[in-house]
Amino acid sequence: MGYEGFEDIVVSVEEGIARLRIDREDRLNALRSTTYREVVEVCRQFQRDPDVRVVVCTHTGRGFSAGADVTDPSRAERSKPESAVSNREFVYAIGEAMPLIDKPTIASINGVCAGAGFGFAASFDIRFLGPGARFLTAFAKQGVGPDCGLSFHLPKLVGHSRALELFYTTREVGAEEAERIGLGTLVEDPDEAALALARQLAVGPRGTFMWSKRLVQRASRSLLQEHLDLESAVQQTLRVSPEAIEGSTSFREKRTPHFP
Repeated sequence: MGYEGFEDIVVSVEEGIARLRIDREDRLNALRSTTYREVVEVCRQFQRDPDVRVVVCTHTGRGFSAGADVTDPSRAERSKPESAVSNREFVYAIGEAMPLIDKPTIASINGVCAGAGFGFAASFDIRFLGPGARFLTAFAKQGVGPDCGLSFHLPKLVGHSRALELFYTTREVGAEEAERIGLGTLVEDPDEAALALARQLAVGPRGTFMWSKRLVQRASRSLLQEHLDLESAVQQTLRVSPEAIEGSTSFREKRTPHFP
């Protein structure tokens, strides 16, 4: 698949790792309509591409994203009630772009991560935070509601009460507190940590990762018995897969598994 021709992002795929970089340094990686559209489009490509086994998102410059770009000419137009369908293609879609990828997704975050950018960051499976990471919900300062899926993803990470406190106060959360409340893992170099984990996962069992992600996503929407039934069905399916056979064989032979 081709990953060229984008304006706001830089994309490459190598050795099973798709690398996505937000590249609007002059706007502190603020998200405009073009950014939303390109991220959603490339995530759909990642899902379809058999060469992609894990996705890593980094950023250019001093922050992950300052949020929505208030200078975007189409922003006011998309905010009109009659533009609801158009808005679903941008702000709505970026909130589910990463969760709809049946593969591990990892974000590297340093500097500011605010508003819509916070919503996007919260949608990843795993987040590594640099010492300069700073999180702000920002919406209440503008008298608007949360978007980009943040009101869905944030409570799952930090809990219902803490999420509401952050929405109400819009206070800044620094890197150490962010790790403490569950927003990510604090490391010295988040890019290096994200890529190191990506290399490990890129040679792991695809089916196990896919179904682990699906089961975790469905857990909050299922009754316990329903979830246990699904978990059991998945286990029975995976138990006879080529990956499980290789895993069992390599364990008996005391060697590193080589998953297809």
